[in-house]
Amino acid sequence: MLGWSLLLVLITLIGGTLPSATQLLVTTALVLLTGVMALQIFSGNSGILSFGHVGFVGIAAYTTGILAMPPTVKKTSLPILPELLQGIQLPIWQAMVGGVLVATIIGVISGLVVARLGDAASIATLAVLIILHGVMVGAEPFTRGSQTFYGVPRYTSIVVAGIIATLAVIVARVFRDSRLGIHLRASRDDSLAASSSGVRVHYARLVAWVISSAVAGAMGAAYAGLLGAFSPKDFYFSLTLTLLTMLIVGGSGSVAGGIVGAIVVTIVIELLRRVGDANGFFGLTSAGLAVIILLTLYLRPQGILGFREPEEVVAYKSLPVSPRDTDSDPLVGRDQSQGTVVLSCNDVVKRFSGLTALNGVSISVEAKRVAGMIGPNGSGKSTLVNCLTGLTKPDSANITQAGQPIGNQPVWRRARQGLGRTFQTVRLFREMTVLDNVTVACISSGLSPDRADRRSLQILSVLGVAQHGYRAAGELPYGDQRRVEIARALALNPRVLLLDEPAAGMNPAESRELLTQLQTLLQQTEVGILLIDHDVALIRSACDSLTVLDYGAVLAFGDPETVLAQPEVAAAYLGWRDQMPALDHTGATGQQKGNHHE
Repeated sequence: MLGWSLLLVLITLIGGTLPSATQLLVTTALVLLTGVMALQIFSGNSGILSFGHVGFVGIAAYTTGILAMPPTVKKTSLPILPELLQGIQLPIWQAMVGGVLVATIIGVISGLVVARLGDAASIATLAVLIILHGVMVGAEPFTRGSQTFYGVPRYTSIVVAGIIATLAVIVARVFRDSRLGIHLRASRDDSLAASSSGVRVHYARLVAWVISSAVAGAMGAAYAGLLGAFSPKDFYFSLTLTLLTMLIVGGSGSVAGGIVGAIVVTIVIELLRRVGDANGFFGLTSAGLAVIILLTLYLRPQGILGFREPEEVVAYKSLPVSPRDTDSDPLVGRDQSQGTVVLSCNDVVKRFSGLTALNGVSISVEAKRVAGMIGPNGSGKSTLVNCLTGLTKPDSANITQAGQPIGNQPVWRRARQGLGRTFQTVRLFREMTVLDNVTVACISSGLSPDRADRRSLQILSVLGVAQHGYRAAGELPYGDQRRVEIARALALNPRVLLLDEPAAGMNPAESRELLTQLQTLLQQTEVGILLIDHDVALIRSACDSLTVLDYGAVLAFGDPETVLAQPEVAAAYLGWRDQMPALDHTGATGQQKGNHHE
């Protein structure tokens, strides 16, 4: 971050010695960079493309212009402006702050809606732009409607633009590396897994939206002083296309990518403008920007710099995790006595369009013990886990965690209170490093980012994947991805771990290694484990008790050996009775059936 800030300062200082036309180009680029940083804070970290931030730029520009304009000029340019505002002329910096505040207030109001929309949020941001553009056109006493708004002092020099752009870069980088920034980046990759890791997805999006609206307001305040005269069309699709192109070309996931994109696209725009002016090609700039976006998305979808900052790439390549980087001390979990019920559910019922997925299921998990669960595909095992974690709302249930009811709590709160889980199909934050995947959950448990990194390495070491700490999670072999997912769940400092088919896709050797690691976790922590798997050999070796589900109901419960020996269990689980003796010796048939998912 320091290097990029110094670069902007250097550009500002050098730019001040250049010819006036070049100074104007550099000043414009710095103002646009501020807008790109606003987009990076929200879109880059959340993965939700925003079309609405240019609306904040326009609102801030008009507000700043009204507050900074001399009263004598207002009488001519804004003759029907309310009398209260006619006599006001604030110092430039106060007027700019006023513009930022108005943009931020509108950001709060709109963010309360946008942050909760998920996949529809991008369309909602387009609606924000259209609404704000309509306000700018319709508020004639304040904006002159669609006519040119003039009389704003030309106060944005290259120094002013440089200072604002540098501050915007600092804000963007600080937010990216903050707790909320890390959480928001996790939700960008997989919002469902993020919620299950304790991330308040809607809250993180709201904060990012509000901060980015303030930074967009800073661009508008500077843009007003750069243009001096403008109209609503200057804050619509053309400017939106320019800012989005800069963000996408440079790489939306990194602050450095926004800087590189602003530099590259500014140069391209200037070249296209000169070619268009020389040859009379109208609209060449907009067409060129559209082509650049298409080429970038086709050739390098992540942009020039991708989702990582340059210093992160260098560090990850030059600093592989070694044994001395990890903490060899045993993991410390919650203070829970062995045998204490840490999770209990009674009479869980869930129906899907008349199909009863769960019919009165009851189960409990005790500290430092492993409760197993098996059942044929479609028996309701994963549905039960989703009900326990809050991803699926049961029709009726009594769910308690450490004696406290949690049935009405959201997913993220259950996770923060100690309910960790893995998924039937691996759900990692694939664009983030292995270390960051676990750090997300450590932060949810209350640790600072620095302490979270150390804790993450310790947990990864226990699971045997610390050597992959600086690799992207999506690059790992399947078995290691499973272990990283368990490590992320363990990073919540949970009371109970819900492991949904953790051995699926593993060979027998990997399953045995996983069993050893689970036993280590039980020895070092007081966590209780609900283990769901088709690997009967793993279930037999790991579990203290076993529940069998069939057609959404409990078929059998008790000691694993006793339960597995029951003929009705063999008939339900395997489809025929004669296969059970083979399971008693090898568990191979159960392993074969474990290759299928519910």
